[in-house]
Amino acid sequence: MTEIRYVLLLLCLVLAAGIVACDRDNITLATSVEGVQVTGTGSVSGDPDVAVLDLGVVAEESNVDEARESAAYAMERVLDSLKINGVAEKDIQTRQFSIRPVYNYSDGQRVLRGYEVSNTVSAKVRDIDNTGKIIDDAVTAGGKWINVNSINFAIDDPKALQEQARAEAMADAKAKAQSLADLGGVVLGKPVSISESIGGSPIYRYDMGASNVGSATPIEPGELEISVTVVVIYNIEE
Repeated sequence: MTEIRYVLLLLCLVLAAGIVACDRDNITLATSVEGVQVTGTGSVSGDPDVAVLDLGVVAEESNVDEARESAAYAMERVLDSLKINGVAEKDIQTRQFSIRPVYNYSDGQRVLRGYEVSNTVSAKVRDIDNTGKIIDDAVTAGGKWINVNSINFAIDDPKALQEQARAEAMADAKAKAQSLADLGGVVLGKPVSISESIGGSPIYRYDMGASNVGSATPIEPGELEISVTVVVIYNIEE
């Protein structure tokens, strides 16, 4: 019996955070906090004010030095084009660089064809109305090596919209909790726990192909939605 009591006492120490009472022979676990738990949501739409371009060059040549030089030449022209169109150097970032061998396959044999060099950058365009021209000029500058992989639209500083969405989410949670309290015949108290998550609709993305000769690339940024979800537990007053 002494050994059993020793084990029980040890369990009391290990599980102290979840125990309300513990004596030599009895263990009582804490019950969950009483209250009203609800989920509230709020969302606000806003116009994107920046576009993030994913631009790359891919050069394939018979030897690695020629491939690297071709890719470097093309990327220098693309970067110059971006800067001429007002994209700040701080808003341009290399995202990926790779060199890999390329093979042909014939009769089950692998034959080295050459080398491929890929270099990709992201460019944040703050003059969003000029996005189409920036893409067109980058395509012209990059020539046969250019890839325009995608364009993402975003709101550069979403804090104000997040605050609006947060207020809506809390109001939604309070209304739901009050309704439940009224239906349950209890008096709703103050919140005892609040957690939130921030999200939004997927960023509008356009996969870009080669620019049509003689026409500007049309760009439509649309709207973005920022959403906030809160989980709130309200106390029940006695």
